[in-house]
Amino acid sequence: MSDASARHENLSRFRKYLRIDAALFIASMVGAFTLSGFAYLEKFYLTLDVSVSRINITTQQLLAYGAAGFGSYLAAMVFAMALVGAVTLLIVLFEKPAVSTDRQPDPARWVVKARDRVARNRGAFIFVGCIGLIAFLLFAAWALLVTLPSQTGRTAALDEAAKCTARRFDYANLDHFEGCQIAESDDMVFILQRTECTKEGVAFRTLELPKQGLKSISSPAQMRLLKKPDPSHCAQ
Repeated sequence: MSDASARHENLSRFRKYLRIDAALFIASMVGAFTLSGFAYLEKFYLTLDVSVSRINITTQQLLAYGAAGFGSYLAAMVFAMALVGAVTLLIVLFEKPAVSTDRQPDPARWVVKARDRVARNRGAFIFVGCIGLIAFLLFAAWALLVTLPSQTGRTAALDEAAKCTARRFDYANLDHFEGCQIAESDDMVFILQRTECTKEGVAFRTLELPKQGLKSISSPAQMRLLKKPDPSHCAQ
């Protein structure tokens, strides 16, 4: 009976620790996704000359953009590691092992001295190695969560500025503006007016238009090709 009670107590303790670990993992991933999404969206809107504090960005949007970007980086890294591992495994399987009967030469004198010094100062080397590992992990985390999403956001913003479709904004007082709608807030609409687009870059300006008095927003007719054009698919 005591053994059953001990096993039940150990199982309950394990479940408690497992819940704590799961909660910490979820919290860390949510924080990473939020940071990555904010870095992406901030650079995206700043490149388009839109203040991030003026527009409505929800937590769900930050998590969605961050998860998409961070997940793609992780997937690419895991795929590259799997590819390298598969190639290495194939080489090991098909390579004919070479049997050598020659006596291995003794290591050089300076190698022996360096090995002895490392053995005598093992604690210092472990401490320095831990600091280097922590620094590498922090640098990798910063690159994955801030630097790469920021660069991706800038590239996406310039691509949007070069390829976006202009719309017409008509007001009740007969004023009208043309440009690409790139963001909006509770009381303003942000549009982009492209002035020049070449291979070297794109030139544009951003306007803030009030929603008050806005009568209609229209876009030009667009043609979308079907994979298999069928006249009967279109409505009469």
